Amino acid sequence: MIKQGKKAMEEFLPYQIDFTANFNKSFRREFFAKYITADITPDEIGIMHLISENSQLSQSELAKFLFKGKAHVGKILNEMEARGLITRSVDIKNNMMIKKNEITEKGAKFLKLGDGKLELIKTKLNETFTEKEIEQFINYLKRLRKELNTLVDVKLK
Repeated sequence: MIKQGKKAMEEFLPYQIDFTANFNKSFRREFFAKYITADITPDEIGIMHLISENSQLSQSELAKFLFKGKAHVGKILNEMEARGLITRSVDIKNNMMIKKNEITEKGAKFLKLGDGKLELIKTKLNETFTEKEIEQFINYLKRLRKELNTLVDVKLK
């Protein structure tokens, strides 16, 4: 009976989605430790990628991209600054205080190392799936989120 219940659960789409999300979090942690360094976290690399695109993203905007709370991201930013990965400064523009984040030379080295190693993932996925399959999968995920959002209006942090 338990085997049947387990098999039914494994074939349940929401279970597979949760399992994959949890697997992905563990995979990121293990991948970073093995291929990049234990001296930087996946969230820190993510923050540096976002900063490299736009140094004036607010702490709230960074938190939203990372699916983290604003206070948690503030703690990460403080730690990154203390370790010399980024610098943070305040500027005034149109009578508004704007915080600017910049990646330091030390941070840039980690970002470059991370980018190089992340190519391993892209290569592996491109060996396994066609470009059309990846595009289709992304579209399925977007459709799934859209349909689930009709049941409960999800507001991401």
